[in-house]
Amino acid sequence: MKTPFLTAVFFLTATFSKAQSVVIDLNKGNEYYRQQQYDLAEKQYKAALEKEPDNTTAQYNLANALYQQKKWPEAHGVLKKLNKSVDDKRLKEATYYNDGVVYTKEKNLDGSIEAYKAALRLNPDDQDARENLQKALSEQKKQQQQKQQQQKQQQHSSMSQKEAEQKLKLLQEREKQLQERLQQNGQKGNSLPKDW
Repeated sequence: MKTPFLTAVFFLTATFSKAQSVVIDLNKGNEYYRQQQYDLAEKQYKAALEKEPDNTTAQYNLANALYQQKKWPEAHGVLKKLNKSVDDKRLKEATYYNDGVVYTKEKNLDGSIEAYKAALRLNPDDQDARENLQKALSEQKKQQQQKQQQQKQQQHSSMSQKEAEQKLKLLQEREKQLQERLQQNGQKGNSLPKDW
């Protein structure tokens, strides 16, 4: 009867030790992050996730460390995975917001707009998300106007090209007619005697 009790104590001790180790990894990662040593912070967060793959704090902090290193596709991956697995409304809103920031850095306005909207659906009072959404929408509108202006310029320049081609054909026809007249006049002029 004492053997199962010892096994249970050993299991609890191992679990506690593992949890302690995760906390140590997270604390080291946070310290590296504060020192702006994002690559070392990333390693610590990944070490914590190896021990506890579903640790939402490690995932969130890893995404932030990846963002700081401009590893944006990796940061998206971590944020999307975290967003699917988390039920905490505040954390879910924060992952959407951060994903929006990453999209903004990548200059993917459609992605950032959708992420900020998702964040605002969860927390309509998030002023930062609202401001970033407005900036993204404004930039998107500006880009659409620039695109329309470029299309108009292209249409105008292509019309100018067509007009130039038409004028060139007209000039070629006139030159041909002039050549023909010169040839006709040249033949008549050869038949007349020279007046000296």
